[in-house]
Amino acid sequence: MKSLFLLSFLSSSALTATAQTAIGIFENQADIGNVLHKGNASYDQATRAYIIKGSGENLWFKKDEMHYVWRKMKGDFIVTTQPTFVGKGTDPHRKTGWMIRTGLDTSAAMVTLTVHGDGLTAFQYRKKNNTNIEEIKTPILHPDILQLERRGRSYFVSIAKLGSPFWTVEIPDFDLPEDLMVGLFICAHNKNVVEEAKLTETRVFTQVKN
Repeated sequence: MKSLFLLSFLSSSALTATAQTAIGIFENQADIGNVLHKGNASYDQATRAYIIKGSGENLWFKKDEMHYVWRKMKGDFIVTTQPTFVGKGTDPHRKTGWMIRTGLDTSAAMVTLTVHGDGLTAFQYRKKNNTNIEEIKTPILHPDILQLERRGRSYFVSIAKLGSPFWTVEIPDFDLPEDLMVGLFICAHNKNVVEEAKLTETRVFTQVKN
């Protein structure tokens, strides 16, 4: 497997003073879909943690409902984070993790690496706008690390518990545009409640340009 050589590394401390709407390394946030309760994302400089709160019925079929915080990116990249849920939660299928989208429309093409409240972790994706989500479930429950890599037309999902090797799978043949939205999300899986997640050690790596 070829290695991805890295030029730039954006940690949570790499902020720009001119980005007035920035949340840590991310540029903006929004609720997606017809959510009943407004979500919010914030960044704690002291702990370098992202706190995301949001509602939403589900991410499934042709409809996504959630709160999303993102930055615009182009080309190949690797993103990694360590997610935990805050509180007991209402639904075992509440979910958080990485999401890559072509737009904010509820049925936009997207790629997501998702961990659920009950520990189920899955790669879910919609290769084209307004099509049903597809899913690949991973064999590791409650992973400590979520890593998602874009390499050309392929996406590589890597998850692990701390101290253990990564489990990795490649999903090829995505015809997504070069420019994408990349960020973190939370979905309550219950339209009547708001759930909360804390994501730490969140980093973005981009490819060397020769």
